[in-house]
Amino acid sequence: MEGKSVKPSLREILADSHIPAVAITVLLLWSLNSGLKALLKPFLRAVDFLSTAVAIRSVPYSYPNSIQDRILLTATLLYFFDAIVSLFAAWLLSRWVYGVGPLRCLNKYRTRLARRNDV
Repeated sequence: MEGKSVKPSLREILADSHIPAVAITVLLLWSLNSGLKALLKPFLRAVDFLSTAVAIRSVPYSYPNSIQDRILLTATLLYFFDAIVSLFAAWLLSRWVYGVGPLRCLNKYRTRLARRNDV
């Protein structure tokens, strides 16, 4: 291969740019956001149930399978699915570009960015 230059692969080009680190960060934030949204309404419903139980000193009556419960369950499962898909995409991208998991690659990238001297 004398005199010929070898083209870098897409993985090498991406590893030298900021794009995968930003994409991994965004995917992790989306995953965290979806996970919190999935847990928020069931948590608020449990707090409401417990506060009502304390206020009336008994178990409050609730409809066993109301439409509201089904909608809440569907929304919760969709948010959990979205969180898992975003987390998996961040993991897949970080393993493909950097060869490690998302948190470890962002930690390595942070130290690499701190050492960079682009003045």
